[in-house]
Amino acid sequence: MKYGFYIDTREAMEILISVLAISFAFTIVFVGLNSLFTDTTEFLVFMALSVVTVGSGFVLHEMGHKLVAIYYGAYARFQMWVQGLVFMLITSMWGILFAAPGAVYIYAPNISKRDNGIISIAGPFVNFLIMSVFFLLALVAPNYIYFSSDLSILKSLFGSRPFEVWRFGAYINFVLCMFNMIPAFPLDGSKVFSWSKLAWFGFISIMFFVGVSIGLVTIGFAITWFIMLMIVVLISTLIFGPRR
Repeated sequence: MKYGFYIDTREAMEILISVLAISFAFTIVFVGLNSLFTDTTEFLVFMALSVVTVGSGFVLHEMGHKLVAIYYGAYARFQMWVQGLVFMLITSMWGILFAAPGAVYIYAPNISKRDNGIISIAGPFVNFLIMSVFFLLALVAPNYIYFSSDLSILKSLFGSRPFEVWRFGAYINFVLCMFNMIPAFPLDGSKVFSWSKLAWFGFISIMFFVGVSIGLVTIGFAITWFIMLMIVVLISTLIFGPRR
């Protein structure tokens, strides 16, 4: 049985809430909650930028899973996690972003490891495509915004130059892609790695190559990603046990 790509009112509302929540959390991490009261305009501007860059990356990532799952005959639906959403907002106030407001749930009586791996890699691949679009926009139509507040995290990423919106969008989608490809359950990378280690290594290698080529990957980023990989794999193993 084949299901059509359909989003009902409740699913659309949960997607909207999740996008606004993750964008709000990103804004808190990058500009601080206090700026909502000290410089409301800058907070709202960055919130809008987060919706465009982070929100689009999140929702299209999930829709990538949904579309491919439906192609393989599964029923797929986005479901918001209230607990994850609240936890994300709380940790963002401490400068830590644990972005887990929801995910696409897939229901299928029979689905092969290969199909599950392809469905799982679809989300990160969509982030790769979005990253490419944002990077091209940064080349052909750069969009600079000056923030008066001390955005220390942004300065550490892009230096003291004016904030470039599209480059930020490319960077965020690169990060979303690489984080989700960590081979630890329940992240996408665990299902891709279980299906094909060659596909996992190939995709990661391409991402690192592209990231270095366009200036998104530094030695610091590579070291941080590998440390995060080990930590997340360890935590996943302790919580869920070894998975094959």
